[in-house]
Amino acid sequence: MRYNAPLTPAQAEQLGKDVGMIVAFAAQALNHMHGTDIDRLMNAFTSSNALDVTAARYLKALEEGHTPGEAAGRAGTALILDWADAVLEASQTRQSDTLSAPTATEAKQ
Repeated sequence: MRYNAPLTPAQAEQLGKDVGMIVAFAAQALNHMHGTDIDRLMNAFTSSNALDVTAARYLKALEEGHTPGEAAGRAGTALILDWADAVLEASQTRQSDTLSAPTATEAKQ
């Protein structure tokens, strides 16, 4: 199905289904990683911002002439990469905070 702005109700419903499948496959791909909290992952992937960005990426790839499968793959890959970048950034921030936190001896002084 081709999408034209503004979306018809049928197009909006189909886009929702497409984005839902992209998110589901991306989450399924990461679910098998050791230490991945699937509930947190799904909360991140189904946030309003994540869904909006995934839909925009999917539509952009379709506009560029990619097949629906290729467009979904591109949008899903970008979603996973965004998630991985956020996890790395959060890990580095926690590590930096831990290293810069005063020790018990320093805190007493």
